[in-house]
Amino acid sequence: MPSGARRPGRINPKTRSAPVPALYMPVYGLRPRAVWRAVKRQPPSFWFVSIYLLFEYVRPQHIYEAISGPPYSLAAIILALVSFLLERRHFRIGMPEMFLGIFSLVIVASSIAAFQPSVSFSYDNISLYFSWVLIYLLIANAVDTEERFVVFTLGFLLYSFKMSQHATRSWAESGFAFRNWGATGAPGWFHNSGEFGIQMCVFLPLIVAFILGLQQYWPRWARWAAWAMAGTAITGIVASSSRGALVGLAAVALWLMLKSQHKFRALLAVAVFAWGVYAIVPDQQKARFGRAGEDRTSVSRTTNWKHGIQIMREYPVLGIGYANWRSYHSSNYGSQLLPHNIFIEAGSELGYTGLVSFLGLIWCTFYINRRTRKIAQKFPGKGEFMIRMAHGLDGALVGYMASGFFVTVLYYPYFWINFAMTVALHNAALRAFAQKQAAQPPRRSLTTRNAPPRLASGRVESL
Repeated sequence: MPSGARRPGRINPKTRSAPVPALYMPVYGLRPRAVWRAVKRQPPSFWFVSIYLLFEYVRPQHIYEAISGPPYSLAAIILALVSFLLERRHFRIGMPEMFLGIFSLVIVASSIAAFQPSVSFSYDNISLYFSWVLIYLLIANAVDTEERFVVFTLGFLLYSFKMSQHATRSWAESGFAFRNWGATGAPGWFHNSGEFGIQMCVFLPLIVAFILGLQQYWPRWARWAAWAMAGTAITGIVASSSRGALVGLAAVALWLMLKSQHKFRALLAVAVFAWGVYAIVPDQQKARFGRAGEDRTSVSRTTNWKHGIQIMREYPVLGIGYANWRSYHSSNYGSQLLPHNIFIEAGSELGYTGLVSFLGLIWCTFYINRRTRKIAQKFPGKGEFMIRMAHGLDGALVGYMASGFFVTVLYYPYFWINFAMTVALHNAALRAFAQKQAAQPPRRSLTTRNAPPRLASGRVESL
């Protein structure tokens, strides 16, 4: 039996409740010493990818002047790439990379045929997109075991919680009153209240899945603390004063209900949840929903959506060019206002080719998570953590799409980090499945007695 494993059916000494599955890792309990030991076992590439996530999501370099200056995120990614290559590891190339490659080719082709190619190929714009490609490759391949995925996801959730608890605390200090500017997150990607609200819509389903997948290994107080952390994601969404974020929250709740095996109980739970959220939403924010479609913000966005659809009809193949919305819209419509919709953004700048490619990446994410669940079901204990997290990543994508329908955030971290974590979880599942198959004695029939043993169905499950 592997080190740290428990026998099937043994009662969890911490919770005195559910039996512990046969394949148990000490990191499941999230005790600091066990987590630290797990981190120390990992190669440098995993360390640097995790450090990158800290500097990208928390931005301590922008909070504390004493450490401001150096490009920490860029340095962490470069060191992660160098470490990965020195470890003589290779990037897996499969279906997800094929879809990403197609989208990348559309980016390049659209930039060449752009309204202003110099804007597309400017260092800030072109490096922004291809940095996401590199970050995707590093996360998907460096976080390729279940233990690594647990630790990496824990960091992601803690960094998101830092933002959600700050938003909840600041909203409470204002007496839970409505604020036009709303709550904000870390400097950078999440400093705008709407963008912070989207991160909370991504954070909520992931932390719920994380809790459901591992809570059987935690003492009761830890469970309550974890659910309280999930609660701050909800209050953070309300505190953001973002209508789009509330729409994203509703989409996540409906998605959770549809995924539940007990539909009636789930429907009741969603109804109670909706009533609770409605009760804490300030009256001014409810009034904003009543004016939706008529107020200046709504009219501005719907006008830009119409412009975006018109642009897609005029430039159906490759659009007006990657990152060319501001310059084209200013020249032809007299305004630099953004499209405020991730699908309009993709279609207008990259044409229907880019929009279909982006939709292909979305489909690919759902498909990979479905395959991950099928693989995990073959593990002892039914691979509950991996199954839950695959559902959580689906929910995060639903929250992003619903709330991103009102904001220009196609090239923000939300989708690209979620896509990377999706493939990382799948790679971890494939690796665990291969190890499980290799540990089993080969089955030989009379006709294949002299044939060498080989793995069963690993190739079939691989993407």
